[in-house]
Amino acid sequence: MPLPIPILGAVLAAAIGILSTTNHLLSEDRLRQTNILKFQPAKFQGGNKHERYFEGWYYKFVSQPITIQTDDRHIDGLAVKNDTSFSMAVVPGIFYSGVATSNESHAFIFVTLNGQQQHYYRFDIDQFKYASANEEYYVQVGKNRFTKHGVSLDLYPHPFDDADLIVRGNLTFTNPSPWPVSFLKLGAMGPVGWMPGLECTHGILSFDHELSGNLSLTASVKSGSSSSNATSSPTSSTLEISMDGGRGYTEKDFGRSFPSLWVWIQTNSFRKNPGTSLFVSLARIPTPLFGLEFPGFTAAIWHSGKLIPFATWSGAAFDDIRISKTEVYIAMRSHRRGRSSYRVEIFVDRRNIPEVLLYAPVNFTKMEPFVWEALRATVHLRLFDDKGIVIIDDMGDYSGLEVHGNVQYLVDNLCGKKTANKLICL
Repeated sequence: MPLPIPILGAVLAAAIGILSTTNHLLSEDRLRQTNILKFQPAKFQGGNKHERYFEGWYYKFVSQPITIQTDDRHIDGLAVKNDTSFSMAVVPGIFYSGVATSNESHAFIFVTLNGQQQHYYRFDIDQFKYASANEEYYVQVGKNRFTKHGVSLDLYPHPFDDADLIVRGNLTFTNPSPWPVSFLKLGAMGPVGWMPGLECTHGILSFDHELSGNLSLTASVKSGSSSSNATSSPTSSTLEISMDGGRGYTEKDFGRSFPSLWVWIQTNSFRKNPGTSLFVSLARIPTPLFGLEFPGFTAAIWHSGKLIPFATWSGAAFDDIRISKTEVYIAMRSHRRGRSSYRVEIFVDRRNIPEVLLYAPVNFTKMEPFVWEALRATVHLRLFDDKGIVIIDDMGDYSGLEVHGNVQYLVDNLCGKKTANKLICL
């Protein structure tokens, strides 16, 4: 027999009261200290997975303008100009194929340089190590170690790797700024993170942090059958890059597969607002509910130590979306009508931006070049408060940009358009 509504109301009120009086027990620090992986998004989430699964950590680094001996320095097609910043992304991860007899399951690290090159390094599964439940977060692939405090790189190509670059160096992170975690809001995913069977889960491990340390990049010549035989070419240059004073950003994805379409924008290299960070992700999201799919988004601005979320789960809404081969334009409010809200306008000029083809899981069977990514886009960001006063009007350089699949689906599902599904529109 169902409970009468007054009793249900009393039970709900009591539950809210208990939660409010024990709020200190549900603080972010307490939640992150538990052994529950949902509250520790940085850690490896796939300890019980052995097929149809991937997990990757995206570490992005942007240097201060660098000074080198000559006006231009080339490493097999990579041109680094004097007095310009250097951008780089390093992604460690693991992939389990959906085919039990396949040899495609492996650990990996891929590197993208200045939006001009990508290098993909394969490792055996047993070379992937990760923190246990009671250890502080780390992942290690071969000799390369990644933590929330920094990275240590000793990368060289194995025979048959899609890579010809030796990368060595140590970087330290200062003042990392993760997306806060609470019992009901699991970081970037919010309460959606509790939904079982999600195809892909996203996490922001640090919106922005300061960098210190050095990187060394050398073109290699692979010879013989042993990775130890990967050596520098006698005619190649070694590029030594100081990352002191640079900015870093870290995010991750894990699940069975990437969405069928998405738009992703990220930068924390703003000219007038150092430390400010922008993250935007729009996608078509499949659910385990009878094949239902819906357009969803999670986005945020980190500014002056404050998080301003713009997400489906936080009640945000779009005013406009334009996506073409020449631009991406997004205008949205942090809340729908009836509530005071921030408003943001984001414009990305896509013309003449170099892109590289990055590896991603495809059809549950293998990792292969699949996703075009820019790492040198420029974003014009304007943020307004609820009175229309400008908080930020700035340009973000060295921006990451991905526009993948039939993104017209997102444009068509803008609320108010005739093409939009009114039940699930943006």
